[in-house]
Amino acid sequence: MSSSDALSNNGDSSLPTVKVGILVSAIGIGIFMSTLDATIVVIILEKIKSFYEVTSNRVQWVILAYLLVMMAFTVIAGDLGDKFSNKLIFQIGMAVFALGSMFCFLASRPGLILSNSFWWLVLGRAIQAFGATGMVANGMALITCFTTKKNRGTAVGINNLLISISVVIGPVLGAVISDSILNWGGVFIINVPLGIIGFIWVQFAIPATPPCAGEQKTDYVGSILLSLFLTTLILSFTIFVDIDIESAKLWAGISLLCSIIIFPLFIFWEKRVENPIVDLGMLKNKKISIGLFTAIMKHQGYIVIIYHINLYLQEMGIVENILQVGLIIAGLPVGMALMAAFAGKLSNTIDARILCTVAAAGVAVLLLLLAIFLDIQTPIWFYVFTAFTIGLSIGLFMSPNANSIMSAAPKEKLGVASSLHGLTTSIGINLGIALSTLVFTLSGNILSKSNGQPAENPINYVPAMQWMFGVFAIILAITAVISYFRGKEDRTVSQPTLEPELKTI
Repeated sequence: MSSSDALSNNGDSSLPTVKVGILVSAIGIGIFMSTLDATIVVIILEKIKSFYEVTSNRVQWVILAYLLVMMAFTVIAGDLGDKFSNKLIFQIGMAVFALGSMFCFLASRPGLILSNSFWWLVLGRAIQAFGATGMVANGMALITCFTTKKNRGTAVGINNLLISISVVIGPVLGAVISDSILNWGGVFIINVPLGIIGFIWVQFAIPATPPCAGEQKTDYVGSILLSLFLTTLILSFTIFVDIDIESAKLWAGISLLCSIIIFPLFIFWEKRVENPIVDLGMLKNKKISIGLFTAIMKHQGYIVIIYHINLYLQEMGIVENILQVGLIIAGLPVGMALMAAFAGKLSNTIDARILCTVAAAGVAVLLLLLAIFLDIQTPIWFYVFTAFTIGLSIGLFMSPNANSIMSAAPKEKLGVASSLHGLTTSIGINLGIALSTLVFTLSGNILSKSNGQPAENPINYVPAMQWMFGVFAIILAITAVISYFRGKEDRTVSQPTLEPELKTI
């Protein structure tokens, strides 16, 4: 790569430069691991359920434990990156993630060290998530540190391409590994060598990043309040439809009430603390606030495909084995991968409000098609086509939206902005699974009461799926409208960068 392709954090030749390929490859290993693991786990839920002999509601905690920890610590990890070093926290996160992956593998082999308990696996997933926060919160911040506004879209696009590739591999690789001699635990052990290689590569490929936030104190109270608000909100939707919990609706109501009480306390605290974990003033910038909101909605738009189509195809007997499900779902990340890098370049010249609005509207239309045409007799190619085209729309959205958010963020808050953007994944997926399951379950129960047939009967199951997709089509249509009002991108001002001198490793 020529010197013209090397990106400097501020254009000062006295500071070290990092080529785009090297920068993104180093950061991409960590992002690749966390993304790969998320998609693999979705595809092996049925095997985990059988192995531990737990119910469908209980097995969801394999996903929920990961995402709830992500929500609780992602912002803190970003703040710590600003306070100490984005690179250091990223590397610590990578090491902890590899350790958690080893723990999950051992949980699948109870004869080795751990007892045959489902909750050992849940604990391992929590450790994984704790490590993932360091990578998710500081990965985009590192890219922003060593790129300029002119080239950042390209770097973000390549990074998102790596994410898409890992999502593509996830469902298929998970299906293949789970049917091998390693069984379902093998999907976790692959993260250990990746983590070791990634840690070493980051150490030598990326220059040290000095603190951005000086001696500012971390807002731990704000972090706790934020995580409690998000956790109780998500739990209220999850518990509501959990048939294994006695008085589930009562506990769901209590959880929702707690979230309603905690939120204003969080706002009250953040307005008065000297160094808030979430800079509410930063959220006054529409590019940041609308960018974060629409990112949450975007994640909801695709998770209903990955999660519910997966279960639907298996429970209705439409596919013969788990590998077929993985190949069908892979259509979505394939579309993302094809569009991601291209969209990153587009975001260098075309406003994010145009690209993101078109993308969200595209997802809305496709979800509406599912709501209309979903049926037991629907051919397989329709699911592949829908997943692929939704993937194209999501790929068109990702890079421009991330570029818009990070370019609008002040230099001393890059880690926080990056962590907030990373947090949208956990919030969006959690809300998407919880809300879609809520709509689906309520619709199925209403239909069951009206015709006397079980909710699992196709006569109720299919219409409930249609109602669910219809509701989310409306949500994404509203998202498209909101996205347009983020305003034009300012391409005349150079990206503010880190002032302290960077030292070469």
